[in-house]
Amino acid sequence: MAAKLKILLLGEYSNYFNNLAFGLRKLGHNVVLANNGDLYKNYDRQIDISGFSDNLYINTFTRIINENLKVRQMKGFDIVQIINPNVFAAVANNLQLYKKIFRNNGNIFLSAVGDDYFWWKAYRDGKFKKSPHSGFLRDRKKDKAHWETHMGLRDANVFLAENAKAIIPGSISYAIPYKQFENCAPIILQPIPLEGIEHNTLDHTKEERLNVYHGAQLGRYGFKGTDRIDIAFENLSKHERDDLNLIRTDSIPFKEYLKMLASSHILIDQTNFIEPTMNALTTMLMGKVVLGGCEPIFMDYHRLREPPLININDDPASIVNAVLDLANDRSKMNTISDTAREYVIKNHDAVLIAKKFINCWDNYS
Repeated sequence: MAAKLKILLLGEYSNYFNNLAFGLRKLGHNVVLANNGDLYKNYDRQIDISGFSDNLYINTFTRIINENLKVRQMKGFDIVQIINPNVFAAVANNLQLYKKIFRNNGNIFLSAVGDDYFWWKAYRDGKFKKSPHSGFLRDRKKDKAHWETHMGLRDANVFLAENAKAIIPGSISYAIPYKQFENCAPIILQPIPLEGIEHNTLDHTKEERLNVYHGAQLGRYGFKGTDRIDIAFENLSKHERDDLNLIRTDSIPFKEYLKMLASSHILIDQTNFIEPTMNALTTMLMGKVVLGGCEPIFMDYHRLREPPLININDDPASIVNAVLDLANDRSKMNTISDTAREYVIKNHDAVLIAKKFINCWDNYS
């Protein structure tokens, strides 16, 4: 494989590809990001495939036109890494756009880092003990997800899984649905840049109020467990603790979200995952205490002796108890903070992860 690669990272999810691009560029590669900014989060990109209106129907129409125009720029790349089968507008000809990308580029790879058809199929097959699926359906008041009812999305997912050089899972949760595929590569963990993230020590929390933060996302209340976290916040407020400041935002741009994380002591991330997600990992690198996914399967996989975050579930009482426990014994926060930061530095350094991607591309090309 060439010493300097021309790489297209197509799509975006929780700043995953922006972080990977950081690591790849540090290694001297030419990286182009193509995405729609993940809507209100407004992630960075060089090729913008978003729509141009606040009106849903006009935005969808202009997005479809823009995608078909911009896909012409997506050619001649050595590597194309696609983040998810839902990159393009679901109501349009996304499968034909993927086929055009396959014709016009070298090696195509698929990431497994978000919900897709096979992720939902694994849920229906009983392969998850803890996951966001039921919360999502509860919140949407539906029996099935759009991945299960939209044949266009399913067909695009099947096409990409069967034709990509390799499927690269980003975590334990997302490896589960693809184990049966011969082209499923070993897990490559989520990339987190170690530069540009301020390390905020927690020593001062002995004197200050604890800022307890949850960043909600419109349309994903059940997925993230926001509906349960809201109940926990209500119950915590009844304790009338002067040392707790409960903060909740809804659907804010990513750069504003980072500022909120920087001013917080505790992040309540998500209730339904077995392991830390992208936002949790960034927060852990800052030296904050995260409440999220830290199940035994995660601890065993990484051979961890001490948990780098506090495990919670969708029972509001588990969240309340975890917050009160930290407020009552703040010495625990410093220990968890140090363990969390060490875990991210050791396992998620974006440059290290970029090297693993290059090795994977080389092995499967």
